[in-house]
Amino acid sequence: MIKKQDDIIYIRKRKIKHWIIVLIFLVLVLAAVKTEIRTVNVIGNDRYTAEQAESMVFNGRWDRNTLLCLVNNIRNKKKSLPFVADYRIRLKSPVSCDLIIYEKDPVGCIKYMSSYMYFDGDGIVVESSNERLAGVPVIEGVEYGHIVLGEKLPVNNSLIFSDILNVTQQMELYEIGCDCISFDELMNITVRLTEPEITVEFGTNEDISAKISVLKDMLPGITERGLRGTLDLKNYKDGQSGSSSSFKLEDDTDTE
Repeated sequence: MIKKQDDIIYIRKRKIKHWIIVLIFLVLVLAAVKTEIRTVNVIGNDRYTAEQAESMVFNGRWDRNTLLCLVNNIRNKKKSLPFVADYRIRLKSPVSCDLIIYEKDPVGCIKYMSSYMYFDGDGIVVESSNERLAGVPVIEGVEYGHIVLGEKLPVNNSLIFSDILNVTQQMELYEIGCDCISFDELMNITVRLTEPEITVEFGTNEDISAKISVLKDMLPGITERGLRGTLDLKNYKDGQSGSSSSFKLEDDTDTE
């Protein structure tokens, strides 16, 4: 009789332990479902603001759920975001994380039907968008075939990409805003600036760094006088006597 009572007590204790375990599990699941990331520290963003980057990654109902973020990190499940090559969510606590952005770095774009096709320094088409991205010049005068996202832009002369990269890097170095870069059939380079609104004729890629350096020195005077027109730097040679530059105003008056 005593043994039977002991068995009953043992079974009851096992049931109690079982329900305690179930209850703890349910509490943990409920806590995990309810726990959300509230503080996001964005790192590596340049073209996007921190608020824009955060809203793109965490824009759905469950995107801020801590447990789901952890699972998606393990599965490497991520969203496809415009002009973002990759991103990582690094949890710092159940309610905070670092959002590390690895942005694509387009050097130019071409107008293709109703879209802008953005490409990197190697000519790889990295993104297609209906919107014009600030700070990325439109490239004109380039003949190309059928464009495929993720593949190299099919042009007749692949050397044009190194010229584009060289010009954009030098313009960025001297902090000169550029709206458009155009090429003629002889690969002569013409650049349209945003501020001031002038056109600069560089000629070939030869001495392009020196030409852009001279442009940088001339811009304050052009801006101060409110000039608009075309600056001719085709014949400028670095350190060579006899090289020249001229500025043609919109009324066709030449200024040396």
